[in-house]
Amino acid sequence: MANTSALKRSGHGTTAAIRFPGRACDDRTLAPRPTRSKAARACLLFVAVVTFAAPSHAQSKAETLLLDIRINDKKLPGIFHVERLADGRLALPAELWAAARLLPAGAPEILLDGTRSHVLDAVAGVVYKLDRSRLSLDITAPPAAFDSTSFSLRGSLNTPTPPPLGAYFNYDLSATRAERRSTKYGALVEGVGFSRWGALVASSVVRADERAHSAIRLDTYWRTDLPGRMEALVVGDAVGTGGAWSRPVRYAGVRFAREFSLAPGFITYPSPSISGSAALPSTVDVLINNQRSAQSTVQPGPFEITHVPIVTGAGQMQLVVRDLLGRETLIHQSYYIAPLLLAPGLSDYSLEAGALRKHYGTRSNDYGPLFGAGTYRLGITDAVTGEVRAEAERDRAAAGAGVAVIVADLAVLAFAAGYAVSDGERGAHYVASVQRSTPKGGASLAVEHFDQGYRPFGDGALETRPKGQIVAGGGLAFGRGISAGLSYTQRGTWEGARFSMVGANVSMALPGNIAISAFATQQLAASRRLAGGVNLIIPFGDRRTLAARSARDSAGHVVHSMQATQAVPAGPGWGWRVAGSDSTTTHVQAGTTFNTNHAQFTAEANASPHAHAVRLGANGSMGRMSGLSFASRRVDQGAFAVVQIGDLEGVPISLSNQVVAVTNHKGLALVTGLLPYQTNQLTLDADLLPFDVEIGGVREVVVPYARSGTFVNFPVKRSRDALIVLVRPDGVPVPAGARVTTNPGHQAFIVARRGEVYLVDLLDDNRIEVRWKGGGCSVLLKMAPAVPGAVPPRIGPLVCGGAL
Repeated sequence: MANTSALKRSGHGTTAAIRFPGRACDDRTLAPRPTRSKAARACLLFVAVVTFAAPSHAQSKAETLLLDIRINDKKLPGIFHVERLADGRLALPAELWAAARLLPAGAPEILLDGTRSHVLDAVAGVVYKLDRSRLSLDITAPPAAFDSTSFSLRGSLNTPTPPPLGAYFNYDLSATRAERRSTKYGALVEGVGFSRWGALVASSVVRADERAHSAIRLDTYWRTDLPGRMEALVVGDAVGTGGAWSRPVRYAGVRFAREFSLAPGFITYPSPSISGSAALPSTVDVLINNQRSAQSTVQPGPFEITHVPIVTGAGQMQLVVRDLLGRETLIHQSYYIAPLLLAPGLSDYSLEAGALRKHYGTRSNDYGPLFGAGTYRLGITDAVTGEVRAEAERDRAAAGAGVAVIVADLAVLAFAAGYAVSDGERGAHYVASVQRSTPKGGASLAVEHFDQGYRPFGDGALETRPKGQIVAGGGLAFGRGISAGLSYTQRGTWEGARFSMVGANVSMALPGNIAISAFATQQLAASRRLAGGVNLIIPFGDRRTLAARSARDSAGHVVHSMQATQAVPAGPGWGWRVAGSDSTTTHVQAGTTFNTNHAQFTAEANASPHAHAVRLGANGSMGRMSGLSFASRRVDQGAFAVVQIGDLEGVPISLSNQVVAVTNHKGLALVTGLLPYQTNQLTLDADLLPFDVEIGGVREVVVPYARSGTFVNFPVKRSRDALIVLVRPDGVPVPAGARVTTNPGHQAFIVARRGEVYLVDLLDDNRIEVRWKGGGCSVLLKMAPAVPGAVPPRIGPLVCGGAL
């Protein structure tokens, strides 16, 4: 060996100051690092050999070892330094514990270089083998020795893009002509103006005939959605919430509330978690009722999977853990999930104030007394959700609470009660329910009682006072497409009215997607009126269906009917319906619906023994945004996009891989049918774009707000391209491989054989510079006027002269 090594002794053991051939190794080299260069690795291995070769009397003192580490037969990257203490135990530095994901145990030790460490021998269940000849340490550890991991299967929330300024209105027009009667006209219109601050909505209904007409305002309000917080603010006409024991009312005022609909993928109810452990990196399959729901990978150690996406109700969840050696472990767990509950810590609330609205749909501006109300729900645990609510009117006040509880993974119980005081009257409203749901069926029972002095929220002067209600039902799936159900309903009022009914139904799925069902209902009154019937549905292809029905009503009349339908396609196209029956009011009905990209049109006819009638209708939306005026099928509460593709006309645009629009002469197109607050994928077919177009991307993902539009600008622009042939003054082609640059800031191009080079994004006047090893030249190129869609021209040979 060309150089010698000097070992230093200290009271703590042996340290090294070593001259390795061609370089030095010192204490700084021994500092812990997870990865090292080849030179450093060789240096450290040399230190290790010298350390092991120290005199035997040093073995009774602490020593530093540089080792390859394997955990459960999996090698950790890099070389780590480990210290063997004087008593023979192994001390591992903090970085090694973190790299191995092992949980340190016992009191910390300080290594020779001052590094904080923990003794491996202190970890329960750990077995290790130190091989000095191979400079390796093999550690076998149980899953409990590793740090635990937890990951959620809950999907992420989407952040919508604020819309530009725009407006549209929905319309639904109809004209009805009955035999020997005047023609009646009707229109339901709704105007929507939107911006990044929210949407202003106004709606009304218009009715007219040959003698009179009327126009009734329905709703007028401003709404601002806050998707990131799942909240919404409404100013104007609104509908409140009733909570567990009260009821919703229409009013004009202010409403600030939680809106889970702004996050369609968000799971509000408690979702189960399942845990396990692995000694090696493993693949985990999550099975819900023997159907795989999700798959993931886990590192060694205990793990927990939360927010498992499952169907609500009772069921079985299995976890299949498969490690690198192919060994499988199966874990079973039962669950019960109820949408009625909220996840722990999740809240739902609604704060409302304003004036109660009366005679909605018949009067435009009829408002009653002022009020204020608030409802607050909170998920307390996975099995308990609580609720409180208060209401205040000029002559009425009420308050109450409720709770929903899952009992032993069997069923969900809910209790609520409210107490109201109004004009000298007082009373309570009690609600109790129990529900059990499984993949094979379920059952429920709900009971309500109203004290005689209880006055419901927003009740009218002529409204009857309810006394009680019982609703029960259940169903069971028997397999082979057979299911059956029973129901019972009973209602009563303090005025003495009483109604009760029992019902039963059974359905069966037959080969060919044919479905047959039967039902029967019996009123439990003195008349004992029995009604029932049989339905048969036979599909023909994806859109056509034949349905037959035979039914007996409560008066004892039996009616037979048959109907054939062809559903309207999602895009442009026809749909129709033809029906006939032996009813005394209608013999034959027929109708057709025609979809275009701009509106939907309907025509219906009815023939009966007493009179014939015809109805014509049209509905759709009209609006303007981002420079595009449009007419389309109804937008309603959905969303749309105005798409810009440069100035290219006739480019098809696909939504979820279905062509839905084509650009106009300005390169603009309207795409309707977008899902609010969800990801919508718009794509182009690059093969259908012109040759002179430079494509920056053919896929855009948009998340729009409801009742609004979004602007999508595809990075597509026209590029003037040409194939240029360059020769030197002596006629010899410019050398292959030469670099060509055009205008300042543009990219460089490479010359191919015969002096040919393909240039893009050229201007009217261009200076072309060519460089190659040992030379260069330049030439001026003037392009002819661009012709959209034309094939790139071949120009040349051009003489490239002059040295650069």
